[in-house]
Amino acid sequence: MPLLDKFEAWSFRLFGRIAPYFLKNVFPQIKGSLEKGRVKIYPETYISLMFFAAVLTLPVSVIAASVALMYGFLPLLILVPLPLFVIVGFLIVPMNNASDRSSGLEREMPFAAAYISVMSSGGIAPYSSFKRLTQVDLMPAMSKEARDIIKDVEIFGVDPLSALDMASKKTPLDVFKDFLGGYASTVIIGGDIGHYLERKAEDIFKIRALRVKAAAERLGMLLETFIIVMVMMSLCFYILFAVNGIQSGTNASSDISQYSGILMYTYIFTPMLSMLFIYLAHSMQPKTPLVDMRPYKVFGISSVIAIIVFLLLTNFMGTTQLPIFTTLQTLGVDLPVAIAVALFISAAPAGIVHLRLTKTREGMEHGVSNFLRDLTEVRKTGLSPEKCIEALSKRDYGPFTKQLRKISTEISWGIPVKKVMMDFLHRTRSWMVQIVMFLLVETIDVGGGTIAMIESLARFNNLTQEVEKEKKMSVRPYVFMPYLASVLLVATTIMMMGLTTGIAVPGAEAVPKDNSLMQTVFMSSVIFNSYLIGIVAGKISEESVGAGFKHASILVVISIIAAKLIPQFVKLG
Repeated sequence: MPLLDKFEAWSFRLFGRIAPYFLKNVFPQIKGSLEKGRVKIYPETYISLMFFAAVLTLPVSVIAASVALMYGFLPLLILVPLPLFVIVGFLIVPMNNASDRSSGLEREMPFAAAYISVMSSGGIAPYSSFKRLTQVDLMPAMSKEARDIIKDVEIFGVDPLSALDMASKKTPLDVFKDFLGGYASTVIIGGDIGHYLERKAEDIFKIRALRVKAAAERLGMLLETFIIVMVMMSLCFYILFAVNGIQSGTNASSDISQYSGILMYTYIFTPMLSMLFIYLAHSMQPKTPLVDMRPYKVFGISSVIAIIVFLLLTNFMGTTQLPIFTTLQTLGVDLPVAIAVALFISAAPAGIVHLRLTKTREGMEHGVSNFLRDLTEVRKTGLSPEKCIEALSKRDYGPFTKQLRKISTEISWGIPVKKVMMDFLHRTRSWMVQIVMFLLVETIDVGGGTIAMIESLARFNNLTQEVEKEKKMSVRPYVFMPYLASVLLVATTIMMMGLTTGIAVPGAEAVPKDNSLMQTVFMSSVIFNSYLIGIVAGKISEESVGAGFKHASILVVISIIAAKLIPQFVKLG
């Protein structure tokens, strides 16, 4: 840190006089961006630091331009505008931080509003609710905002209403800004705070539903764009490489060097393109703080096994001869089949694990929703929350039943409800279930689990379930697109090879030319591209790369089957 402080001091000493001018006339938005992005630095110092870093990169630009002009190495010209890139980077960083902060708040805002509303129905003031939110790890973004509010009140001596109003001006999320500002206004004019909080929480859930629906439409367009780009661009490159091979006159059965372009396109460019679309999808989708890493751990283990199987099926890429696998090659296990088997082995186990975890998670969420509904009705009979849980443990709530009976047993042993529920939160991997059960614990711990509080909680949980259902219904039509694209890519690639290298239709004379290497390279490329299409499609349609493993394994099987069946109708020369 002392080195950074010296760097800031030198930059302010050199550019401190001109920084206010640029801050006022050239970069007026940077002050608000720094505040909303939580960049703890004075705007004048930040502008000075930006100019100082840009000046330090000037020698790199001069040297790059000189070398490029003297030796003709044109790629170095990309370093010439490096100072401009530095300035742009300094401008983007606070905006990116503000965007990340806004995304986190947008994800947690409906549940925080529901929490404050439920606590208010039990007689707890919103400021006290914010104070309790500082200790909630399930909502990290909202916890940071709550800590800032409490810091302004308890350290700087600001009154709670003024602290909430100040927080509303600094937040990058308009919904949170309206929530805080509206509460402060309601208190000042003497309005019904409970009614305002309840209506505002419902409005936030409705806004989230609209945004989820709009995001689903954008994701559908993104998936369509990705599939069009992958299929059309792959076909264009295949045609280019095939025609180039014909014009070179090189024997396709022996020279692999002419296919270096398609190998680079398949195993370098298309993975980079896929990662770009995954990043775009990730930036559009609602995210949760809890990520289950078990499918990715299984993918890592199965990938190692897949590499070993691939090397065995190809006799270590032809460097050795193993009798068993040599026999398999004579039976039709060529390079495309070996690649398909390896890709299937790498993705299928992880896809199965993710499918089972998703089924369990959705069953838990549905079971908790039904449990809250029944808890509201049983609570109206006058039973305590503990007795209500014990009575409901005899009902069937799917995967949640086992956990509910364990909760009931522990409560009957005299263990406090809060400790029992917190232990359950550590056992479950669903963030939605954790949030709902945490809210239930708070209603019982703070307000005694009154009927009004539990009814409010059940109503907000139903709104959440409706939002999730709407989201799934919106993206469901796009699930079948990758499968059609994969078959289309295989079929058109095979027909393209026939048209560009000579095709033998039944009854016509075949062209006497060996295109076996071209077929092997192109089919291997198609299978790998289908694998990538499946992974990206899973991320876009189901918000998880883990879901893509399932689609990728199925698409690999479809691709290799199509690659073996289609040539029976269109035979290559």
